[in-house]
Amino acid sequence: MDLYSTLEVSSAQRHPANEHAQTYYPEPRQSRLDSAVPEVVPLEYKNDNIHAAGTEGELPRAGPSTSATNGQDTQRRCGLTLRSFYTILAILVVLAIGAIAGGVAGGIISSRRQNNSNSTEPGMGDDGGNLKNLTNPTNPTNPTTSRILSTSKLSATNWTDPRGNTHRFVFFQDASNAIIVRRWDAQNGTWGTNNLTDILRTSRAPINPLGPSTPLASASVSFNNTKNRVYLWYLAQDNTIASVEVQDLVDGPEDWRVNALSGAFIRTHPGSQLAAAWNRCWGPCAGNWVVAYQRPEDAAIQVANGSDLSHGSLAIDSDRVAVGSSLAITPEVQIDDTSVSRLTMISESLSTSDSGKAQKSTYITSWERDAGLLHNTTLPAPSPRLQFAITLLDNLRTIVFLALLPNGTVTGEYFRVTFVTIPSVEFRGGPSNLNFTAIATSEEAMFYGISQDEIHQYSVNDEDPSVFDYVEKVFP
Repeated sequence: MDLYSTLEVSSAQRHPANEHAQTYYPEPRQSRLDSAVPEVVPLEYKNDNIHAAGTEGELPRAGPSTSATNGQDTQRRCGLTLRSFYTILAILVVLAIGAIAGGVAGGIISSRRQNNSNSTEPGMGDDGGNLKNLTNPTNPTNPTTSRILSTSKLSATNWTDPRGNTHRFVFFQDASNAIIVRRWDAQNGTWGTNNLTDILRTSRAPINPLGPSTPLASASVSFNNTKNRVYLWYLAQDNTIASVEVQDLVDGPEDWRVNALSGAFIRTHPGSQLAAAWNRCWGPCAGNWVVAYQRPEDAAIQVANGSDLSHGSLAIDSDRVAVGSSLAITPEVQIDDTSVSRLTMISESLSTSDSGKAQKSTYITSWERDAGLLHNTTLPAPSPRLQFAITLLDNLRTIVFLALLPNGTVTGEYFRVTFVTIPSVEFRGGPSNLNFTAIATSEEAMFYGISQDEIHQYSVNDEDPSVFDYVEKVFP
């Protein structure tokens, strides 16, 4: 609603041009009802014991008031009689006060409007955590001025709506550590922006202050028009997993709210990274999300399942994984080609104190360490700039494993009958000076990377998965 001030300032009417040329007589005094401002009594009339002036050749003296010589005031200020001078002075004082009051009122209104433009009004749900937010035109965070945190991680997922339209979600942190999501709507052909930290700032379940380089993981689901959701998981500064979600992407695509994780309190090992995927069912059911992390007691990789958060599955023992290893996880078609209930994960194991190898783990009915990955690449020890990602081709049958190396290049490997090495991904089109600091992929063979304070999108070439074709700039 528009703000307004109840402070009103009346401007003085202009006096007739000859008003201050009139002659005034102390006795009798006549009121001037036609004046727009109150009559101001000159100083010489305020004390009967002081004369305005004596007769010629005499000093002022105490006694009764007398008229000026020849009926006129002989004492003048700035060429005006004292009465005229003080009348003009009073008018100027009133006008000055009005100007000051108007300026203060305008400043208050401007300030309140500015505050309103930088915040949104909460729309609480039963869990107290949801708040709607609009797209670019009214979003609290202006994508043209909000830059990317230099150490931001990146996460991406895609969702297909009941009409067959593709929607994409790309998550990152801006320069103030806030979590931002860019959303692609294929039907409208536009990217929208939500500042999730700002959306939940005034709710009963805000996103607490986050540290830089916060691990991010996301997943989405579309099932029989009954379950259309997107999730984001991140680590709070106390190393616990937190989550936000949109529960109904069809009817409430902007309705972000906190996901309480069914009351579970999931603590992670310091330095743990996150990975997430949607685990499909064997039969006709929606399935559940899974999140991989390193557990606090020994840094072994644990996988939490949305159906039973209190009993996570041990995926990799602590002696087989490096502390702080990057993680990526994806659904995969079963060997018998009957469902997409299989899961595949990539992590790092150390060969020496400062080098390691990528490894593959698979879930069918339980987690098993499968094989080595990136066979021709020796990895440095885990660091924020060493990141894994996985994407899919051939209707989820071909997996492409990727690794961002600390020098900003991307290497990888994919499996078609046999493993094929990608020494260095060829990025066709787009910026020529790429130096990625973070990468992410989605199930639809889309690749996203942060380079030079921008997020760029590429599609994996189906015929030659070592080639990524430029799509567009996602942000800003």
